Amino acid sequence: MGDDFKSVTVLVVDDEVMIRDLLGDTLQAIGYVVKVADGFDAAVDILKSENIDVVITDIMMPVKSGVELIKLVKEEYPQVPVLAISGKGVPQQSVFNAGADGFLTKPFRIGVVEELIEKTLLRYDIAKAQKVTRQKKILVVDDEPAIVSTLKDSLEALGYQSIGASNGKEALQVIENNGLDLVITDIRMPEKSGIDLLHQIKESHPDLPVVIITGYPLAYPPDKAMKEGADGYLAKPFRINQIDQLLAKILYNFDSR
Repeated sequence: MGDDFKSVTVLVVDDEVMIRDLLGDTLQAIGYVVKVADGFDAAVDILKSENIDVVITDIMMPVKSGVELIKLVKEEYPQVPVLAISGKGVPQQSVFNAGADGFLTKPFRIGVVEELIEKTLLRYDIAKAQKVTRQKKILVVDDEPAIVSTLKDSLEALGYQSIGASNGKEALQVIENNGLDLVITDIRMPEKSGIDLLHQIKESHPDLPVVIITGYPLAYPPDKAMKEGADGYLAKPFRINQIDQLLAKILYNFDSR
């Protein structure tokens, strides 16, 4: 699996323990984060409490079918793609009519599942990026001019407007004088660190998302940044498609509130 999908969280829903565990364990071994549910109610509980990127659900389940789960996801979590799996005999058209983004007939190879997940998520990412990037204005904060310049060029290539700032103090002035949609800030900067800047932004502009970037991921891992209030995290060096996917997801989630 490519680096772009390592942080993807997959919810596997199947009432058959063997299939559920086999699929879940295999996807986890590939590099996905996996949550499992044995039916409709358990799946709904997970969707309410976890940030799920894609749902894989069996169709034939007791009490409430996978078709009912697909309909619920499409109604309440339209940003989450759903892939259906089933044995032979289930009419695919009825599953697609419910809103499924893909269908696999048992038995299937795990490579086919992985390929379908990646293609489906890529399709969603492109659609989200096209929706949210136009006219979105992003502030890049870093004391290294080369980093600011590179990031600004990357953002503008993706369709965003961008502004640069060399430190936290300058960044706060920019925030007050411009209608911004997102801030990307380095952690280690003179005078005011990126974390100090993050705290001040969240105090005065709680609806302004902030992405932390750092060249020291071991000293400052993602979970620590999230506890401080960051909405996203990137470790240097990173690729333009990583920025693209992360920002599209964050901006889509903030716009959907």
